[in-house]
Amino acid sequence: MIEYRAQMPRTDHELRQAIDRLKQHAILHFDAQQLFMEMLREVGELTDSSFAIVLKQVDMDNNQPRHTCIAAQHRSNKGDWGNLDVNGLLHLDQSAKPFFDVLLQCKAMVLDRLGLRILNNFNSNWPSVERAMLIPMGVDKYNNYLICIGNSKKHYHTEEVQRLWPLLIHVSTQLQLLVSHSASKYSQKEQLLNKYSPQDNEVWRNIFYRLEKTSPLAMITLNSDKLICRVNESAENLLSIAGSELLQKPIEEFLVNHSIILQALKNTSAVNMASRMRSGLGSVLDVKLNLVPYEENNTKYDLVLIEKVESLTINQNAVAVALERFQVLASMLPMGILQTDAEWQTEYFNQRWLEITDCKVGDVYGLGWMQLFHPDEAEELLTQLHISISGGHEFIRECQMVYQQSYKWVMLHVTPIIDPKGEVKGLIATVGDFSKQHEAEERLREMAEKDPLTGLSNRACFFDRLDHALDRVERHGSLALLALDLDGFKHINDTLGHDVGDFILIEVAKRLRNCVRIEDTVCRVGGDEFLLIIEGLDDATIVASLAEKVLHELEEPYQLGSKEIFISTSIGISFSVTGRKCTSKTLLKQADLALYRAKDAGRNNYQYYSPELEQASRKKLELTNDLHRALGKQEFEVFYQAQIDIDSNKIKGFEALLRWQHPQKGMLSPTDFIPLLEESGLISNVSDWMCQHSFHQLRQWIDDGLLDHDAVMAVNISPRQFYDEHLVEQIYNAIVNANLSCANVVVEVTETLLLKEHSLIIKHLQNLHALGIKIALDDFGTGFSSLSYLKKFPIDIIKIDRSFIKDIATDESDSLITRAVIKLGESLGLTVLAEGVDSAPILALLKQWHCEKYQGYLVNQPVPANQIKALCAEHKEAFNNLKS
Repeated sequence: MIEYRAQMPRTDHELRQAIDRLKQHAILHFDAQQLFMEMLREVGELTDSSFAIVLKQVDMDNNQPRHTCIAAQHRSNKGDWGNLDVNGLLHLDQSAKPFFDVLLQCKAMVLDRLGLRILNNFNSNWPSVERAMLIPMGVDKYNNYLICIGNSKKHYHTEEVQRLWPLLIHVSTQLQLLVSHSASKYSQKEQLLNKYSPQDNEVWRNIFYRLEKTSPLAMITLNSDKLICRVNESAENLLSIAGSELLQKPIEEFLVNHSIILQALKNTSAVNMASRMRSGLGSVLDVKLNLVPYEENNTKYDLVLIEKVESLTINQNAVAVALERFQVLASMLPMGILQTDAEWQTEYFNQRWLEITDCKVGDVYGLGWMQLFHPDEAEELLTQLHISISGGHEFIRECQMVYQQSYKWVMLHVTPIIDPKGEVKGLIATVGDFSKQHEAEERLREMAEKDPLTGLSNRACFFDRLDHALDRVERHGSLALLALDLDGFKHINDTLGHDVGDFILIEVAKRLRNCVRIEDTVCRVGGDEFLLIIEGLDDATIVASLAEKVLHELEEPYQLGSKEIFISTSIGISFSVTGRKCTSKTLLKQADLALYRAKDAGRNNYQYYSPELEQASRKKLELTNDLHRALGKQEFEVFYQAQIDIDSNKIKGFEALLRWQHPQKGMLSPTDFIPLLEESGLISNVSDWMCQHSFHQLRQWIDDGLLDHDAVMAVNISPRQFYDEHLVEQIYNAIVNANLSCANVVVEVTETLLLKEHSLIIKHLQNLHALGIKIALDDFGTGFSSLSYLKKFPIDIIKIDRSFIKDIATDESDSLITRAVIKLGESLGLTVLAEGVDSAPILALLKQWHCEKYQGYLVNQPVPANQIKALCAEHKEAFNNLKS
């Protein structure tokens, strides 16, 4: 992984010579202005800068700091240094964030464009500054300076300041002496006060503590016995030893060849002395030492500044060269570049990355760059990216990224960074603006895949989409292909002209789009031929409904000026079903054959090809057609099953069950036709007939003395009927017409109905209950049973489903569930009725568990009304025998 390493100092000799020159000039010990001038020249030479100034903070203006220039140097093209005009005042407001950051954080900072603009506005006589770096230098609370160097041929990096620390510390120390020397001009009394002022001592301590905390160099303070009396955090990190373990230990324990080093350090002119130190981990470190002697409270101390030296190898030289090459290329390439670490945290990005995504610097740091992808594809894209990079493979993809208030298309190319051990240590990503290419591709794709007249998909696009749809059949369900041909379209073209023909084709395309779902495909494959691809089918009748809708829509007249044009359509339908492989060409051929059959059958109709789906659909369609006639032909019958009181073994009522005596197919089960009644909308009429018929039958049985006056008739009401505003009125009218009381009627509903919790459903149930009609919850336990239903809805009766009752004598689970439901009903004051009782042992158990009612084959199978009289007489006789 490429990472920045500060350029190594040219030689130790250069820095040593720079400090020695500052020490040797006698005037520098008395003239602060001259000291600043010389310091700027030395710093400029060491950093290859041609511009260097010193700014000093002066009085505050409206609580905003102001800085004046006290020294300014400029190096000519010949290499000579000269003074610059120092006039000007730098006001720092909210826009001068870089300057504030340097002051507040007390650390160097490279100026950005805004900072450079502020600096260049300071003095019009100064040369233009193209790049610059600010370095803070504090002397005391009254003297805070900013050193600004600029116009180096190479880019500045804050790590370079580490090399300058010894020189800056020397200048800071000398400035302190100059401040003290200036103080000697005061009266002796003032000198004594200043010398022993606790406030000033505290200020110096704060400055020193701040320097210790922020310094990147290790700092160790030695007393006169060369024992360690103070260390900073950098020293602890360098030696890998806690500060408490270093205190009061001789420095020689940590120095290799300590006798030579200690002797050399006594020479105060020693600068950047090469040495070696032992760390707490047992390793030996190459370091550079600088010694700063000072005195506090008449006690002498030595401050040792330690800088770790990285050995320069051939590989590191190659990395440095590669780094420069990378930086140059990154600024030249027309693409954004971003580099991360192993945790995908941003380590580097170039300016072009910001320009392409139009985002701010803060948006890219950390994991922020992941937020720049379009939210519709971000999760899938990042998942695939992680799989590729983790496997050591590159990732290339066209995607959308944030741009201003929208998104733009880019080409994303990501390559993993792999270390010599084969581990992925990060990634490098590039993005190129792909918006124009994408627009061009979209236009080309549209030209290649769209019919130019109608805008529908063309034949080439049709086969592509059909192939993909066929691949999804096993996952998404059956697929239908509808082939359409306009009847008599050639005649329209021949008589009214091709312009009118084109108008008709465009209108047909619009109507077809309105007939299908968004996910369905509509194609024009030539002339007046259209194809529809319908996916995800669960029922063939859906296609039948769609075909009917298309026929109806296309039959509507086409208005052309004052004329109306009529045209019809023939449709052929083929299917691809799960478990049967089919090619697009085969499916199209089948649809065409079905289309020909529709043409032969008289046109303006649809025909199937698939034998299986055709038969099922025809059967359903035939039954639906027959249902429309069944009520009028009196083909429906009501069968009855008795409901018995367990304790008295007396018939308390009947459940009415609908049957259909089909003229050709015989007696049909409700499961064969009830769903069709609901789909066709006939359920309401049939249910009303059944209520009227069964309620009158109950009245007759009561009048005949077969049943008591409190006997009930239970009727099943379809969930679909509860969406009818007139349901309660319809049931009540049937009760009144039969001269019954509402207490004689039980309405049975399923748990499926209660799941919907529609306001109209709740309203109907409450109104029925208010009339005195009992509500029974049918098949309890087989659906999404919830005790909340019993609380939320006005339920009077719980019917335990036959699937639990039939095995209660042998199945412990069914036995426990049944007893629990009975107990639940007893606790809530609800009547519990067991369905499917077909044996005496089952009835005995129910009686033992105190179940109130039952129904089942033990008493009777559902039978027509003409058999009920005999049933009641037989049961009554059995009941009387039981009593006697």
